[in-house]
Amino acid sequence: MELWIGALNLGLLYALLAYGSLLTFRIFQAADITVDGSFTTGAAVTAVLITFGMNPLLALTIAFFCGALAGAITGIIHTRLKIDALLAGFIVMVGLYSINLHIMGKSNVPLLGENTIINFFDSLNVGLPSELWYLLCFFPMIMAFWLLISLFFKTDTGIAIRSAGANPDMAKASGINVNLVKVASIAAANGFVGLSGGLVAQYQGFADIGMGIGTLIIGLASVIIGESIFPSKNVFVIFLAATIGSIIYRLIIALALFFGMNPIDLKLLTALFVLITLIFTKISNDRRANITKQGLGFFPFLKKYRIYFSIAAAVIIFAIAIPFIFKTSKIASDEKRCKIGVLQLVENGLLNVTRDSFDEEMKNLGYKSGENCTIDFRNANGDISALNSILDNFVMQDYDIIVTFSTQATQSAINKIKDRPVVFSTVANPFIINAGTTDSNHLPNVTGVYGAVNMDSTLYWANQVLQIESSSKFKIGAIWDPSQSNSEFNINNLKKVLLKNKNIEFEGAHITNSSEVHQAALSLVAKKVDLLFLVPDNTVYSAFDAVVSASLSKKVPIFVSDLERIADGALMAYGYDYTSSGIQAAHLVHRILNGENPKDLPFEIYNRTLLAINQKVAKELNVKVPNTVLSQAGKIIPAEAEKSDKKNGF
Repeated sequence: MELWIGALNLGLLYALLAYGSLLTFRIFQAADITVDGSFTTGAAVTAVLITFGMNPLLALTIAFFCGALAGAITGIIHTRLKIDALLAGFIVMVGLYSINLHIMGKSNVPLLGENTIINFFDSLNVGLPSELWYLLCFFPMIMAFWLLISLFFKTDTGIAIRSAGANPDMAKASGINVNLVKVASIAAANGFVGLSGGLVAQYQGFADIGMGIGTLIIGLASVIIGESIFPSKNVFVIFLAATIGSIIYRLIIALALFFGMNPIDLKLLTALFVLITLIFTKISNDRRANITKQGLGFFPFLKKYRIYFSIAAAVIIFAIAIPFIFKTSKIASDEKRCKIGVLQLVENGLLNVTRDSFDEEMKNLGYKSGENCTIDFRNANGDISALNSILDNFVMQDYDIIVTFSTQATQSAINKIKDRPVVFSTVANPFIINAGTTDSNHLPNVTGVYGAVNMDSTLYWANQVLQIESSSKFKIGAIWDPSQSNSEFNINNLKKVLLKNKNIEFEGAHITNSSEVHQAALSLVAKKVDLLFLVPDNTVYSAFDAVVSASLSKKVPIFVSDLERIADGALMAYGYDYTSSGIQAAHLVHRILNGENPKDLPFEIYNRTLLAINQKVAKELNVKVPNTVLSQAGKIIPAEAEKSDKKNGF
């Protein structure tokens, strides 16, 4: 039941987001995209203050006011500068990305082991399952917010806000300062959104720079779903409907994941569901208008018993799910074979190599999915919010071991999973997410394989390839997405190494999405960098061709840490062979299944590094790679275009 209870918990926490969306979308008839930034602001402020030792409730209060400040800025831009509300929200949302990064100081702030509201709830637990206990704690808390905000809108001030949204001209004629009311309302709306972000950060155990992406559609979906089920002009019902809509939205997502839907399709499912809901709501409104005129038809019956039909629909949905639940239980009880859940954050070259090598090595060890075991591969496709739902599904289906690829997936798993082993891989530094303090001193149910780029060795080989004299002035350029904690960690290591040589200058370029990569590469080339060094970064590598087109035309060589990119236009690659990452993870899983305890298994470092040279690129750049380097290379792309890479494959 963890999947369904976890969905209920998320639905309650996101209800505050729905309240914020309701204030702007229904009262002022504008979708405020500021929420995509203020949600993260609330999470960032809460996480940072908690890590500084502040009381989590006080941190949430400050998060509310920080979110409100962001909303107030949007309101002022809209009312004072006469800029369209949607555009004003977009401007603030874009600015908040940088502000949120400054608040956190990095892309991800872990809360594992910190004093959070979740720890407080755990200390009061009377022995119930964690998710169920959280539900019992969250429910009265959110209901208190619902009651307070509903009562507020019954006051004179609340009525003034509603009238300013419904009929601004009439409100202005009544002496209401409509612009001031708009600013205050947008501020309050984003305050609730920031509060929601702070609660979600504590619930999932970390704040991440990307966690606010798509929150606007989540809020609007919750409002629209709730309104379609409980149409009313009563403020108590209106806000209650938003709460229920938020819960239903999360249950729909959970149900889709339970039936095996690819998380990449969840946004499409949301869009279609909201569209269908809007269409049926419009049809219902049109019918209601016709019935008011004609006084007949079947619609009054539907309207009268709308709630009962909604309950019946929910029962039908869960009735459909019950056979699958019992089927899952039957498999768990009748078959003694092991079940392994594998969670990958996003489709990416490094992660795919790890996944494929893990799968192949498990087969070599005798584990064949569908025959003597179940190995369930799931991909969140970059949706951080989907990670928790997938993990809940793994727990509900009673998987024996959870395997994670990437830092974010591992972070979600170690925060949520306490009662079964978690094996991670393709993580640069597990210690920054509080998985442990040393290789042997770590969380009792967690072990895995990690490794960061060895910057000293990489720069050594770059020196050897380009034959750079120690006294020469040299400029190295780098592009990375600061929202990725692995990238930030590797870039910081690179900067530390470069400090040892005063003749080397570092020039960096931040990007937030793949469309910015080409421009970033052009800017570095324009600054006369002597080489581009790219650390493993999902966003940058997804637009690797853009870097190649910008740099090679200007004879700027590219050095990478991802061996998979050597054939795509890099001159040199030096890094870990991530096939070893998957293989080592498979052996750790095998040892655990054979009875070893994860707490007795130290973290492992990738055991194979490789140097690769692309002679074709070297020829284009007029670079003569020394034979001493070529003799050490584990892979060489020949200069002749007609020669195949197969002979030199891994």
